[in-house]
Amino acid sequence: MTAPNPLHLANTAQQMARTAPASDAVVFNKVAMICMGVMAAASVVQMVQPLLRELNRKHLRQMYGDDHGRGR
Repeated sequence: MTAPNPLHLANTAQQMARTAPASDAVVFNKVAMICMGVMAAASVVQMVQPLLRELNRKHLRQMYGDDHGRGR
């Protein structure tokens, strides 16, 4: 089973908010905003991950030298 796509959930929630009564529309709009926030957070993590990986490599090189992890 695959995880639901946040973009699809956000679009569906927005469509449901358009046709729902006012009190329900607020809930659907909140669901849409949460889904968009999840997508934004995932994008940020995806962009920052290579930077963190490189910083970790530099830190390991400083601590153990350039031969860390290589056979001698």
